[in-house]
Amino acid sequence: MKLELLFVIVDKSKTRKATETLLESGANALNVMPGAGTAPTAMGDVFGGDSAKSVITATIDARYMPSLRLKLHEKLGIGTKSVGVAFTVPVCTVAGKATLRILAGESAEEVK
Repeated sequence: MKLELLFVIVDKSKTRKATETLLESGANALNVMPGAGTAPTAMGDVFGGDSAKSVITATIDARYMPSLRLKLHEKLGIGTKSVGVAFTVPVCTVAGKATLRILAGESAEEVK
């Protein structure tokens, strides 16, 4: 199995839909953190909108990424300019087989 660390950054209002999409697609070890947009406050005042973001991290088997990318684009518009972004970083080293299994979504009982 080739494990990837996935990052998804979306508007705060899309957090639930994003996490549901990730879980449906086989992502594990989800973590949601608050974030803020990078546009100057004055631009938000002129164009409207909220700069509150959610930064979602998860682990996922690389085999699931092609279909997940499509779902993120279809359901959330990720990949469209100024909507959100998703990217992965390969997990090359993990401190032990038990940790790898947990990050891959196996239960604690399976790890023993």
